[in-house]
Order: sequence, then structure tokens, then C-alpha cells
Amino acid sequence: MATVINITDKNQLEQILQEAKNVTSGPPTTVVMDFYASWCRPCSEIAPIFKELSTKYTNMKFIKIDVDKLEDVAQRYNVRSLPTFIFLRGAEQVDRITGAAPQKLRDKVQELSISELDTHEGGSHKSSLSSKQYDMDSLLSKGQCECLNEEDSHSLAQLLNSSGGNNSKTYLLSDTDEQLIIYITFSQFVRIQSIQINGPKENAPKTVKLFINQISTPDFDSCEIGEAVQTLELTEDDIKDGGITQLNFVKFQNVNTLTIFVKNNQSSTDQTRIDKLKFYGYPVNTVNMKEFQRVSGKKGEAHG
Repeated sequence: MATVINITDKNQLEQILQEAKNVTSGPPTTVVMDFYASWCRPCSEIAPIFKELSTKYTNMKFIKIDVDKLEDVAQRYNVRSLPTFIFLRGAEQVDRITGAAPQKLRDKVQELSISELDTHEGGSHKSSLSSKQYDMDSLLSKGQCECLNEEDSHSLAQLLNSSGGNNSKTYLLSDTDEQLIIYITFSQFVRIQSIQINGPKENAPKTVKLFINQISTPDFDSCEIGEAVQTLELTEDDIKDGGITQLNFVKFQNVNTLTIFVKNNQSSTDQTRIDKLKFYGYPVNTVNMKEFQRVSGKKGEAHG
């Protein structure tokens, strides 16, 4: 359901901005203001996009202001052309877009939504896990996941279908050397916030390159020379049981496949072992989040 608010007077606007500013927990609410006029054709053309965004980003406030009816408000925000979109964090202006540019508007709203989430979670990849993160095990297409250079008796399939745990007999083990290529397929597009790669301190992964949305499993040469979306250097805290590594969330917003290239392990031994492999985030499309297991967020569980 659309949540666009049509502002009819200054008092209504001030009330909305005051509510956005005085959030009891978390950062101020982001407010997106659309300054328009009924006679402005570009304003009418982009209006459906604005309405669509309001239904998708329900954590933000979307308001429309008719400049002919509220001239003083338009002057207050120095609106000189139409449409103009002004972005507020609480009551403080953080950005603006002039003109009907749908993709630019989409990108800016998404950027501020992610920024708001990061701020709510502490503004740092080292911060403790948010309760908004979910175990996405149910979104894995496990039959379409595969691993190169796995030992037959300790395969990726066995690991993904097991509850795991560092004391479990079920783990993923490399075969001829320490490198692994793990190709993960999701049943729908997802946003990945963090990854859990746990294993023994002697031979758990160390340098890990992440690639997204490759149409098939790449070979080792491609992974070696390819430019990763993100490269991780896993520490002892990351790999211990319960250790979870935060990703650069902005870069993992629309993921269908995730390729994990394990370049080496902690002690440069011949075989790499992974005891637990988990992905945390949420689907791009709105679903019943009760279907997902929420990350517990116990103290000491999150690491960067």
C-alpha cells in the first residue's frame, strides 16, 4: 500500500518532521520530499515512480508538496525548478535531486535506506549483528550449489544439509590443495549483510574473494585474476565457532549467485576445512519474515 503523504499545510509538515527527528530508538527517519505542480508534466510522469518507492521503502517517509499551494515552504527549501526532490534525515537536509530522473531517484533512495540501516546497526562493520539479519538457509537452491576441489567424503552438499558446528563430523574439506571454489545459488534475489565461515584455526580459510551473479561456476585461473566484489582476510575471531563477518552491504544488494574463492588457509596447509557456512541478510522482495531464523546477536558472535 502506498504511503505518500500529501501535505496540505505547514503544521502538518512540521508535525511529520518532528516525528522523524524524535525517533525513540535508532537514527532519525529519512524523509523524501517531492515538490511538484499540477501543471508540470515531468512531475506527473515521475509521480508513479515516487509512489512505487514509497511502497518499497516503508522505513522512510514520502511526502508531496504542491508549490502553488505552499509557496512559502518551497521558498524555505529554495525550490527553483520542478520537480525537486529533497532528502531529509529527520529535519536536516542531506541531499536533493532536481528534475525528473527516475534512476537517479531510485539510486538515491536506496543509498539513503542502506545508510539508515547501517547507522541503526552502529555504523561500523565491526558492530554487533542487528536483529534484522536472518539466516537465509531456506533461500538456498542447494541442488544448484557446487564446489570445485572438494574431497568426496567431505563435500559442500553434506555441509549445507547439516546443522554444522565445529565439533561436527560433517565439514567441507579441499582435496588436492588448499584452494576451493564454492558456487552458491539462491532461489530468489537477496541482500547479503554478513557471512559465516568457521573452521579450525590451523586450516580454516584465510584469504577469500567474493564474486556475485556469475552465470556458472568459474575456474581457478578466473578467480585468481578476477576483480572481486570484496576480498576478506579472515582472522582467528572470524573463523572460530559463531564468528560472523560483516560484508560491504552496499555491494551485495541484488544477489542471485555468490562465488566464494578460498585462496589459502590460516597456516598454508595442504587442505582447507570449513565447519560452518552461513549467509545472513534478507530477500529483495517482501516476504513473510517469520519464515527466517533471526540471528541471535549474542555478545562476541559478530566479528569483522
